[in-house]
Amino acid sequence: MDIRDFVKKQESALKKYRRAYKLIDFLTISLVLFTLMFLLNMDKAFAMMTTFEVRAGTSYNIAGISIAFETVAMALISGFLALILTLIIHRRDDRTGILLIVEQKYPNLQEKLRTAYDNRDTDNIIVNDLLNIVSSGISKVQSSAFLKRRRLTLGLVLILVSASTLGFIMSNDVRTDFDPGVVKQILEDTGFIPPDDETPSDLVEFGEETSDEDGSGTEDLTGETAIIVVEGTEVDLTLPPGTGTGFSNQQEAEEADEDFDQSSPYEISIISSQAYYEELPEGYESVIKSYFEEMAKN
Repeated sequence: MDIRDFVKKQESALKKYRRAYKLIDFLTISLVLFTLMFLLNMDKAFAMMTTFEVRAGTSYNIAGISIAFETVAMALISGFLALILTLIIHRRDDRTGILLIVEQKYPNLQEKLRTAYDNRDTDNIIVNDLLNIVSSGISKVQSSAFLKRRRLTLGLVLILVSASTLGFIMSNDVRTDFDPGVVKQILEDTGFIPPDDETPSDLVEFGEETSDEDGSGTEDLTGETAIIVVEGTEVDLTLPPGTGTGFSNQQEAEEADEDFDQSSPYEISIISSQAYYEELPEGYESVIKSYFEEMAKN
C-alpha cells in the first residue's frame, strides 16, 4: 500500500470520527444547559429585561407547532454556550497527527511510519527497504480501530437521558424556587446589562446646560438667570419662558393670498410713537436708550 494513500485515508476517517464526537458533545451540553435554565426559571427572566419584555409571552409557529419566545431564546442561548464549551473541549484534537495515533495503536510501526513518511520522496536502498516494511505493516491497519466506541456509546446514552429528563420536567412543569431576578441583579451590578432606571447618557434634561465639542457651554435662557450690574444695581436680563417663540410655516405664509388696499403715497418723515415717553426708570435711562437706538439701526 502506498504510504501517501494510507495517510489520506486515515486522516479522512479520523476527521469524520472527531466531527461525530463534537456533535455528540454539543447536543449533550445543549440539552443539559437548557434543562438547567428551565429548572431555574430563566424563561421568566426575559419579562424582567427591558430589551425582551415586549416579546415576552409571544410565540412562534414552527412546523405547525406553537413555541413560546422564551423557549426559543433559551434554546439559542444554550446552543451558543454549548458551542463555546465544545470548541474548548476539542481545541487540542487537531494537534495530534494521524501518524502518531497509528503508531500508538500499532507499536510495531513505532518511529518507522513517521520516518518512512518523511523520506517518502527519497530513492535509495535503505529508504526503499523501510517503505516495504512499513507498507506491509499498514496494510493490516483498519480505520475503525481509531473509533472510540466507548466514548461514542456514552455520548449517545447521555443524549437520551438528557432528552428524556427535559421532556419529563417540561411536560410536568417541574421547577425550583430560584428567583431569576437575582441573576438580573448580578448582571446589572457587573455592568453586562444597564439598570432599568438608568437614564441614557445622550438624553439631557430640559433646562440643563449642554456643551459643544470644543468645550464651550450653551446656556438655557429659561434656566439659570443672567445678571448684570448697572450703577451698583443688579439687573436680571433673563428672557421669560416662551419669549421669541411662535413659528409659522414660511411656505404657507408665501402662498397666502391676502387682499389689501394700497394706501396713498405720503411723504416719509419721522414721527414719535404715542407709547413712547421719556419718563424712564431712574438709573436705567442709558441702558434703555441704548437698546432702542440699536433696534432703530436694524
